[in-house]
Amino acid sequence: MASNHGPLVVDVDSHVSEPPAIWSEYLDPEVTEAARRVFWLEDGAVMLNGVPATPLNRSRINRQAVWRPGMTLEQIGGLDPSVDPGVNPGAADPASRLADMDKLGIDHQIVLPTLFSEYFPCAEDVTVAVALARAYNDWANDLAASGDGRLHPAAVLPTQDPEAAVAELERVAGLGFRSVALRPMFYRVPDATPELNPLLGQPGPVNPNGVYIDHAAFRPLWQRIEELGLVACVHPSLGITNREATSEGSYVERVSAKLGIGHTVAEPVAYLQDNAMFVVVAAFHGLLEDYPRLRLALLHSGAAMVLLALEKAETYLWLAPSTMVGDNPVSLEPEEVFRRSRVLVGFDGWESSVLRLPDFFATRGAWGSRYPNHDTSTPAEALALCEQYEVGPETVERLLGRNAADLFGLPVG
Repeated sequence: MASNHGPLVVDVDSHVSEPPAIWSEYLDPEVTEAARRVFWLEDGAVMLNGVPATPLNRSRINRQAVWRPGMTLEQIGGLDPSVDPGVNPGAADPASRLADMDKLGIDHQIVLPTLFSEYFPCAEDVTVAVALARAYNDWANDLAASGDGRLHPAAVLPTQDPEAAVAELERVAGLGFRSVALRPMFYRVPDATPELNPLLGQPGPVNPNGVYIDHAAFRPLWQRIEELGLVACVHPSLGITNREATSEGSYVERVSAKLGIGHTVAEPVAYLQDNAMFVVVAAFHGLLEDYPRLRLALLHSGAAMVLLALEKAETYLWLAPSTMVGDNPVSLEPEEVFRRSRVLVGFDGWESSVLRLPDFFATRGAWGSRYPNHDTSTPAEALALCEQYEVGPETVERLLGRNAADLFGLPVG
């Protein structure tokens, strides 16, 4: 049990660092040899589609799993990049994770993938992707089973094939998963034709990077998520290892390199841009109108971007309503649609926008730590920020845990 004696604390944005056991113990042996080419982790290196993948980290520090309770930003920033400091055991081990949660005062965690977010969506072999998703989810299910009812992994889906993704969705729902992780990006899927360009009245050019996550090919998946009552956790990845135009990360990183900045800028930029694009596209295409009972969580991208994205979507819907919506009208008031939908927006312990705008976020904000990433924040930091902005106790309780518990249906009493 968490050591926290204040409000219920639900962490909506924690991560794992996937262990080799997913590939060596959980993967169907019949696809092992093929998986070695398609998506494989060994000795810390990733093989993707037959070639060594671009490393997610540029130094010996595994930024996705380096943080431990008590570490400060100054300590993280002072680490020697030529020395491997090791990873937090809680990144993969449930007992160690629960011990960290108790130290921090966290009651429940929504647990999201890391390598299966950055690399897996770009794996090109559909058959192997289905087996890999199943292996990850079986491992995550065992993680939850050892988590004393406090660990709630989001399942990964083989989005390489929308029909296979629906099948895996139904399987994990039967196992008791409460959510799925969906990355806002372009996907290469079989037989997905480009949709009409409303400005031209004809199909647009084929995007070599595929179709977007709300394309017609994925609509049966969104519908089934709604019907099953799972939460769609829309969570960007850094994207710096991916082909350009899949998401924003690789392009942002290339610009950073050309400018000679000397440090990745994708982290403070790409997550925000990818989820802001999702919000705008969802407004233009009526996603929340088509699935009004859909449970949605926008994670790891900050909260401030949501209102701006909604306002910009509204502006351009009103400026050109006929060209934006074509023969399938959508609301010209996307903020109204957003307000009546079941959507949570994640924020960390350093972001003040949620607390500055309590009229909008009080019932839809949800704190997330990013544990064990190098930029992890803590409940204590979030509570201090709430105190600084004189947020009332009822709103604090909602932001720190109650909103998330309600959306994810957690057993908190």
